Amino acid sequence: MKRVIIFFNLGPAEVVNMMDGVTTVGRKYPNGKEIKLQIMSAGFPSLTGDAKVVHVASDRTLSSNEIWDASNRLL
Repeated sequence: MKRVIIFFNLGPAEVVNMMDGVTTVGRKYPNGKEIKLQIMSAGFPSLTGDAKVVHVASDRTLSSNEIWDASNRLL
């Protein structure tokens, strides 16, 4: 299982648990339009040499700061 942070429709980020082989997350806009969000991995290296990998799915372009802040808050 992997935890995926979902950024959707300008709402607050949420975390869902997904099976390891799953590559998309389905969501529906208020107008009824359905969309499949691609699950991506974002890596954050640290000074100690280890790295933190965060799985995200989004319907918009995200900055690394948005992902980092959400991962610290939600994971």
